[in-house]
Amino acid sequence: MIGKKALLAAALLGAVASGASAATATFSYTGAAQTWTVPAGVTQVTLDLRGAQGGGSYPCSGARQEDGGLGGQAQGTLAVTPGQVLNLYVGGQAVDVGNITPAPGGFNGGGDGGQYGAGGGGATDVRLGGTALANRVAVAGGGGGGNTGCPDHGAGGNGGGLSGDPGTNLSGGYTPGGGGTQSAGGVAGSGDGSTAASAGQLGLGGSTPTYHFGGGGGGYYGGGSAYGAGGGGGSSYIAGLSGGSTTPGVQSGNGSIVITYADAVAAPVAVPTMGAGMLMLLAAALAA
Repeated sequence: MIGKKALLAAALLGAVASGASAATATFSYTGAAQTWTVPAGVTQVTLDLRGAQGGGSYPCSGARQEDGGLGGQAQGTLAVTPGQVLNLYVGGQAVDVGNITPAPGGFNGGGDGGQYGAGGGGATDVRLGGTALANRVAVAGGGGGGNTGCPDHGAGGNGGGLSGDPGTNLSGGYTPGGGGTQSAGGVAGSGDGSTAASAGQLGLGGSTPTYHFGGGGGGYYGGGSAYGAGGGGGSSYIAGLSGGSTTPGVQSGNGSIVITYADAVAAPVAVPTMGAGMLMLLAAALAA
């Protein structure tokens, strides 16, 4: 039987419970690889990755600027152990181009475009156990570069989705670059008769840094480049995650990574004590 003094002590003292709190680490574009070390006591993290947008084209002869495709999103849960290092690559948006060649693609796999076209956006990915492409456990695809020919033009395809979107041709003259998939790069679009467009590759958007080409977006597999039309978007990848999902075309500008986990250092939560009147009644009852 529990003693009277123990009952009274429990009533007089407010118990203290431990409540785990969610912690978040956010990583923005820097143009270089970044790292994050798994804290003590953490065995899983939730990842939210967003790829970067492709660059916008440069108008010529009164044609309008065509936008680069938006970056894709990849989400899910990654099993980890304390002390592991996650290598983080946040994709960069390809710049809106002027009358220049080449038109550089964004950091982390965006393919180059050329004069009046734009480069593709870079993919965003997390690598575990090393820094090679084979170490990627999650990828959010980048958008393809926009392209303004004279008169042919088209927008870049959005980053994936498990497949990236193809670019578009808004004047019907040329074939846009295809989107990357889970097993191959996006197909090359039209060339200009003397220069062929480039298909996407593992981790790389198609790159054709010459007149009127739009570059492919980076991704698990990159999108293809195209002449007189938009480059294709790169694919996303979630095979290394549990409960993973992808959403195409959600991110403008540079990419990002958000890591959410349960903080192992529990925050104390005070449990309210009894009121003074109730304590007096309890004390009297115990003294009887």
